[in-house]
Amino acid sequence: MFSTSRVLLTALALAGAAGASLQSAPPEIPALPPELPPVQGQPAAPVPLEPAPLETVPPALVVPRPSRPVPTRPPVALDGVTATLFVPRTVTGALKLTFTVRSTRPAPVVFGVRRDNDQNCAFAPLLRVVEVGTQRVVYPVAGQQRLCTQEVVTKSTAVSGNVSFTRTLTLPAGEYMLESWLSARVGGAAVRVPARPVRVTVR
Repeated sequence: MFSTSRVLLTALALAGAAGASLQSAPPEIPALPPELPPVQGQPAAPVPLEPAPLETVPPALVVPRPSRPVPTRPPVALDGVTATLFVPRTVTGALKLTFTVRSTRPAPVVFGVRRDNDQNCAFAPLLRVVEVGTQRVVYPVAGQQRLCTQEVVTKSTAVSGNVSFTRTLTLPAGEYMLESWLSARVGGAAVRVPARPVRVTVR
């Protein structure tokens, strides 16, 4: 019985010694690879990173709208208003014209008249002179426009009264038909008051 106990004690002592040796021995750590040696000379320049190209969005296309000219209303006739051109039947030298406007309206008619670039800056009346026989327009002369001041001359008729405009025109000798009219503004509207054509002989 004594020998058996001794054997057990010896076995326990050996087992304790083995456990202690296992606990005291640290676990093996794998060795790290050696550090790379530094490169001799200048340090390597960093590789530049190219920025990613920005996506450009094309601007919205603006299609210009064609400009439309502001429509102008043609001159209209004026009810109750007529005109007559007075000129000598035969004349030598300058031709003197008198254009008389007659109104039967119950209120005065106020005419605002501007100078005309095509007619030597005349106010009124406006003329178209046609040579008898050839039907050639001798006045106004095409391509002879003048830059005129644009002041407004105002003339008015009395109640059921008249108003006159005068001008002088020089023509070469010949037979002519004179067409005449008044171009003006009345109450903000463009009006045209024509007279009957008149024949004249210039000597």
